Amino acid sequence: MNTISVTVEQADQAFMLVEWLKNIRFVQNVTIDINKPGGGNVEAVQKALDAMRSKNIFSDIIDPVDYQRRIRDEWS
Repeated sequence: MNTISVTVEQADQAFMLVEWLKNIRFVQNVTIDINKPGGGNVEAVQKALDAMRSKNIFSDIIDPVDYQRRIRDEWS
């Protein structure tokens, strides 16, 4: 037997997916865990992005096009 784990954001999506899977003839068992904490790092990434936004790290860039051209120029 093989097991597949699927994570969705909202409970209604999970219930809809469970009902769909139950109708497939070779699916033997479907279980659902609602409100189980996710194993991803979405919160950590969002926290890092918020911290970067509050520090205005690119505020000294006057011309963004020129800035990108300078950092992409491999031959200088």
